[in-house]
Amino acid sequence: MTNAQNRQLVSVSRYANALFQLAKEAKVLDSVSNDLSKLKVSINSDVEILKFIQNPSIKKSLKIKFFETVSKKLELSKLTDNFIGLIIIKNRVHYILEMISAFNDLLSELKGIKSATITSAHKLSEDEVSKIKIKLKDKFNSDFNINLLTDSSLIGGLKIQVGSQMIDSSIKNQLNLLKAKMKEVA
Repeated sequence: MTNAQNRQLVSVSRYANALFQLAKEAKVLDSVSNDLSKLKVSINSDVEILKFIQNPSIKKSLKIKFFETVSKKLELSKLTDNFIGLIIIKNRVHYILEMISAFNDLLSELKGIKSATITSAHKLSEDEVSKIKIKLKDKFNSDFNINLLTDSSLIGGLKIQVGSQMIDSSIKNQLNLLKAKMKEVA
């Protein structure tokens, strides 16, 4: 991770944590979470909106006017509205999607819900995902938000990451382990 990426990560987490703490203190966590979800859907609905937000050459005043319009349309709370204004003024609005994700991670942590990333060689069915969720709940004694990824290079099997713990039962990994053992013998 480069120094710039590390600074970005720290900045994102600080802003998300500040919003989270203010929302928690004001007892409006669910309201702010709903606001951020609506905002995320709105931003992701159009590539041009994302380009507008991430373009550093566009004046802050134009971005503020844009978000005022979005705020009225989506009926965002005062706290969310103020937060957006602050990150525009501080030139951090281009990280808004990352801040929303970080906020949601904090909310999930508060509710005792963990995140897991499941990587498979092919798209998993709903039934397969629900069975994996049950196994994870039994193993970790927690509910999970699941992020699904596909990677055809795995050949088969799964890679499951929960926090810093990795469970790799992919065929690719098993072949690599077998290859390493064969090198030891030779």
